[in-house]
Amino acid sequence: MDLRSDTRILPNAPLAGYDEDFSTQSMKTFDLVMRNMNRTWWGITNFNTLDKLTHAFHMAEIWDNTAEQYRLVERLLDPESDVCGCATNVAENDILNYLNLMAFKIKYPGITSGNKTITDHYLESREKRSADPGRYDIGYRVRYTFRFSGEGSQADFDGIDFDLSDIELLKDIAEKLVDDDGVLTVHADSAEHWKVWRKMVKHGMDESGYYDLAVFMFCMLN
Repeated sequence: MDLRSDTRILPNAPLAGYDEDFSTQSMKTFDLVMRNMNRTWWGITNFNTLDKLTHAFHMAEIWDNTAEQYRLVERLLDPESDVCGCATNVAENDILNYLNLMAFKIKYPGITSGNKTITDHYLESREKRSADPGRYDIGYRVRYTFRFSGEGSQADFDGIDFDLSDIELLKDIAEKLVDDDGVLTVHADSAEHWKVWRKMVKHGMDESGYYDLAVFMFCMLN
């Protein structure tokens, strides 16, 4: 959640930091977002507070739907199966690569859009930040925002070494992994724009997606 960190991917998800004085998950989620609402480096770049709340509640719904599939998966799948062997081999099945790519898209919205104005801005900002480590100003001022890649998209990670630092990789990410992603400019700031967001969160993942996520979680946890 700390976009200032040079550590792109953590080996395990840290505790979210919920205030356990609240009794409902919805209030814990609301409080967490509100406590971080003015921190531009927290969560997802260039999202306003309503955007971040929508994202947080949408993720809660994804976990709820995945839990239903998980109960099915744990009755059907053996954690010692070849399926789990494949799912947990994240270094070879591209999951780790996609996590790194997702981290770049969250941290640098529009980095894979093919828009040179955006990518040049990030390169310049990172160079300035390297010269002044206390500086954090990488947001694109036209408020480009992150969205998930379209279904069926397949990135080619050949020649991409995610062990390198952000500044060493930005140019390659911008040039080699172009997928036209990251140019959504509609924010949850009006009833009209909410119609766009409502459609997006209602149809963000189908049942097979929840099942696949449940399989991965089952294999990783068992």
